[in-house]
This record gives sequence, C-alpha cells and structure tokens, in this order.
Amino acid sequence: MSIIARSALALVAVTLVTGAAHADEVNLYTTREPGLIQPLLDAFKSSTGITVNTVFLKDGLAERVASEGENSPADILMTVDAGNLVDLKDKGLTQPIDSKVLKEAVPAQLRDADGDWYALSMRARVVYADKDMEIDKITYEELSDPKWKGKICIRAGKHPYNTALFADYIAHHGVAKTEEWLAGLKANLARKAAGGDRDGAKDIVGGIC
Repeated sequence: MSIIARSALALVAVTLVTGAAHADEVNLYTTREPGLIQPLLDAFKSSTGITVNTVFLKDGLAERVASEGENSPADILMTVDAGNLVDLKDKGLTQPIDSKVLKEAVPAQLRDADGDWYALSMRARVVYADKDMEIDKITYEELSDPKWKGKICIRAGKHPYNTALFADYIAHHGVAKTEEWLAGLKANLARKAAGGDRDGAKDIVGGIC
C-alpha cells in the first residue's frame, strides 16, 4: 500500500507595493508559471487596454523586492501560499488595496484584514493513494496511524505548503496534539521527506511508498 500527502492549503494573492507604473501599464512580479496565468493577463489587457509587464520568478520574490527597495518597479505581486503573503506584509513590502471590486468579490476570510492581499484561488492539500488500494476516504489525522508505517511520502517538512498545513493543524488541534501527530507522521515515512508531487507519484508507482 502507498500514500502521498500533498501539503498545506495554498493561496494565490494579488499584493500592491510601493512602485508606480504608468496609467496604461502595470508591472507584475509573480512566482506563478507563465502558462498558468498568461491567459488571465491577456484577458485583462483585452478588457482594459492596460499592458501587464510581467517578471516571472521561480523563487526569491520577497528578497527581490526588498533588494530593490523604493526603486522597485513592481506594482503588483502574485504568489502562492498564505505564509508567503504574511511574510511579504511583515517585511513592509506591501500596502493596503482599497478596492470595492475586490472586497465584493473576495470573502473576508480570504483576504488580509488590513487589505494588503486578496486571495484569487485556493488549492486543497489532497492525499494520493495507489489505485489498487481500497480506500473510501482518509483524513490528515489518520496519517500518523501506525498502520501506515513505511507507506507515506511527503515534501520536505520546511516546504511552505507543509508549514502552512502544520500551522493549520495547530489552529484546529493545538500545539501538543500537533506535535504528537507530527511524530507519528514522521515515523510512518517511507523515505526522507523531499521532492514534489511528481516525485511522490513516481515513488508510489515504484512501490517505495
């Protein structure tokens, strides 16, 4: 039997910073893959006539903007995971977005209380299992059950997706229960926590987890 858990809840948010583009264009820094958001950017330009100058970054978004300081050309930041959004705000790299449209479109629980970021989408952290396994459903809590010893593969514990999941678990169950759960989860790992979704899928097929 094999299982892989995709980690924490992720948010994609739009964040305004201190840069200022011309009225007919806007500068976007994003960690999202070009193929995923280019259709959105094209539709925006078609609808508004505003050109989106895009810088695609694999990582290091906060570091890039911080190093550019007040001279940063960035107007908007788009990234994943709520932890990254909080980090950007805590570093003073954002400013509130006063938008009636966003406030009406995005529920209060999916935006920053001060308006510094708004979520555009949510991604569930799901559990993948070998197709030959007879499992109707499984919970995060069950992943620490000894019956899964040597069967679980996950990303690195410090990956933002996992740290967000762990934080969410603490919010729902408390620190003590989370520590107990993590100890059980770690004991059930089939290999060192590492890689991504594709790596986990390959290891399931290969019988590693």
